[in-house]
Amino acid sequence: MARLGQQIRALFDKQYRRAFRNLRHLPRLDYRAVIDAGANRGAFTDAFLRLHRPERLVLVEAIPELATKLRTRYAADPRVSVISTALSDRTGEAQFEINRSEASSSLLSIDARNSAWFSRDLRVAHSIMVPTVTLPELLTRENLESVDLLKLDLQGAERFVLTGGAEVLDRVRVIYTEVFFEQLYAGAWLFRDMNDFLSSRGFKLCGLSNIVHAADGDLLQANATFRRL
Repeated sequence: MARLGQQIRALFDKQYRRAFRNLRHLPRLDYRAVIDAGANRGAFTDAFLRLHRPERLVLVEAIPELATKLRTRYAADPRVSVISTALSDRTGEAQFEINRSEASSSLLSIDARNSAWFSRDLRVAHSIMVPTVTLPELLTRENLESVDLLKLDLQGAERFVLTGGAEVLDRVRVIYTEVFFEQLYAGAWLFRDMNDFLSSRGFKLCGLSNIVHAADGDLLQANATFRRL
């Protein structure tokens, strides 16, 4: 009945319809604790909050200016906390590359072919040093015993988070992550690497969405949903 209610509401509410369409592959669970890593300007969080009612939502954003804007944006919502750091495989600091298209910024160097693939200027504009934290350390700092949804949109740095956080993945129920079919960033996992790693740790692929093709039609990236068995 809940699913039917969502579908009916989607017929009349444009913003709800967009959120429902983008996140329809998420398993039908009660999402109490959520981490949005690579929160950027809050688009995922906004969509998620239209569909679900979490008790805790931790936003992780490496770019300081964006983290400040997120704090202002969600200041009135006691469920939301914003951490100005980059999730990685170690706690400390690292160089972070700010690209001309801000949303493509990453701990990893972007492949020069991206500008042709996406038909836009995706070169590096400048670099900054940012604090980094591992997933286990983040859970400890935020007093999270478990995570119902771990969203990763880190432009290739997902590999760092998952390998550095392997010891706590059994405390995560669902992972919603960006996956690549081309080497968009130096050292980033391709889809098969991500799928093999998570499969070996008890996760099953249950959906692909937001599929992106290059200007020439080649498959580039998508969002993948994995749930723990």
